[in-house]
Amino acid sequence: MRPARPTLDELRAVVQKGRHREIGNVLARRFARPSAVYGTWAAVRVGVSAHQATTAALLSGLAGAAAIGTGDPRGFVAGVGLLWLAFWLDHVDGQLARWRGTASLDGVYFDYLMHHVQNLAVGFSLGFGPAIRTGRVAWAAAGFAIAAGWAVLGLHNDCRYKAFVQRLKATSTSYRVDGGSGGRPSPAPGWPRRGLGVLTYPAFKACEPHVVLIGLTGLAALAVVDVAWWGRCWQVATALMACAAPALAAARVRRAIARGATEAEFAAWFRPVDPEAIRQ
Repeated sequence: MRPARPTLDELRAVVQKGRHREIGNVLARRFARPSAVYGTWAAVRVGVSAHQATTAALLSGLAGAAAIGTGDPRGFVAGVGLLWLAFWLDHVDGQLARWRGTASLDGVYFDYLMHHVQNLAVGFSLGFGPAIRTGRVAWAAAGFAIAAGWAVLGLHNDCRYKAFVQRLKATSTSYRVDGGSGGRPSPAPGWPRRGLGVLTYPAFKACEPHVVLIGLTGLAALAVVDVAWWGRCWQVATALMACAAPALAAARVRRAIARGATEAEFAAWFRPVDPEAIRQ
């Protein structure tokens, strides 16, 4: 039975995953995971559930997108602050679930859904804000292109794993799982030393939510210092992302299909098990 009012050390011993400062993006390793334990400490005392924390993260992210979409520099700064809050709360919910022993597939599903909804809203707001400021509808179309590109990039893995489940459900073959501990069968590839990947790798990285958040933070700082330059830089960044995100998404899907990546990853993760071995 875990204490109703745990200390920070008691929380850290349970809610922090192994190697939490080594695996994942830099914001998660250096900021969100270590600091989220303080939010978890408060949430446990108040009686907040993991699902409620995820809902708070979603609402904070949507509010941040709406504030950015006003096109106002003060709204932009406030919106970025709300996105930071959403990012932080997104780590509190998992810690709450681990402390209370309520971690479940439903929670994982809700968490992933929250990410997709927030990315769509933020992507569109990046174009809608300049549309409000300039009165040019084309900027709203740019926001739609960003949202669509980010959505496909985010759904790339989700759809692949849905295909995995479809095969597992449709076959009588039993499988064992290789890869282990929520990782992957082989290490993620790094920045290529040559070829087109030298350019596409950082472009893909620029579309990742934590990198977007860092970029938006830089723009928010510029909004405080020089509004004119902030507006120009925002438009340039939006135009570049509106071109890059859909192109990168289309390229990733095309490459995955051409290389049979879904079949290859399924084969790397799942090994057929001999029915005779099961009986024995």
